[in-house]
Amino acid sequence: MYLHEAHLANIVTSYCTCLGGIMPMLYCAFTGVQPRRWVLVYFFVFLTGVPTVWLHTVEGNRVASFFDVGTNILLAWWLIVAASGDFMQPACRRKLVGITLVCNLLVWAWLIAEIFAAEKRPVLTFGAHGQFYMGEAALIANSWVSAILFMCYRRQVSNAARPFLYMVVIMFLVGMGLATAGNEQVSIYILPWHAAWHILGAFGFITFWVFNHIRFSESPTGKSELMG
Repeated sequence: MYLHEAHLANIVTSYCTCLGGIMPMLYCAFTGVQPRRWVLVYFFVFLTGVPTVWLHTVEGNRVASFFDVGTNILLAWWLIVAASGDFMQPACRRKLVGITLVCNLLVWAWLIAEIFAAEKRPVLTFGAHGQFYMGEAALIANSWVSAILFMCYRRQVSNAARPFLYMVVIMFLVGMGLATAGNEQVSIYILPWHAAWHILGAFGFITFWVFNHIRFSESPTGKSELMG
């Protein structure tokens, strides 16, 4: 059922999110150089796309919203797991993964409670430009943790791969700006902000695959180390 100007764009571009996970998984199957933890990241990208399609066909449905935001938080948290596995010492990694897991479990509990709440209230508002609910705020917080991890350890990334890291970070920042807009907002007749975020995110994860492919292909220890 047609709801607003951006409605159909939001649905159609949600399939881009699915492709943003499917294509990197296929690339990994062809090349076989990336660790399983990163293949799982791409699977979670695909997984987020399925409830995203559902959500935008039934906008306002709280169950669909739970699965949409909940799977996105799972993806963002697993990015922390994967990135910390690349760079951090085991003890520090366990602490980071453990703390973020507990925080996200609390957020998932909050999201379940929101399904039955009389009213969902945003935790951050941007006036006419949009608002963030708890799930969206938690998603951005998780994403910032993984982005900060990569930037802190960027000097461990090869010169060949580093430009793609910067490209992904820039795409993340632009996408975060697009995500602040309401999913009904359309500018200059042809720019539905939320739908543009779907497309940018899909290309962002494909670019992420390129970044990972370069750095893991250069690994001096060979593929045996890359299976974790």
